[in-house]
Amino acid sequence: MEDKTKQWKDLEEYFATEVIEQSKRTAKRWFAIWLITFIALVTTNTVWIYVFNSYEYVQQDGSGVNNYHTDIDGDLENGTKN
Repeated sequence: MEDKTKQWKDLEEYFATEVIEQSKRTAKRWFAIWLITFIALVTTNTVWIYVFNSYEYVQQDGSGVNNYHTDIDGDLENGTKN
């Protein structure tokens, strides 16, 4: 009877060890996926902010006319009409 109990305890330890090892592998895999996702998010946001800030949306010529870079290509005059 004692021999069966010892076998069962060995089996329990084996399965517990396997479950822990599998959990470690799964945690490492999920951490790697999270890290890749985080790096991609930071990279895309950095690129988006750089592109957004490098484009000049409004230009003003010497006569005070603002030129907006849109599909309309219209001018906006500041101040009162003469």
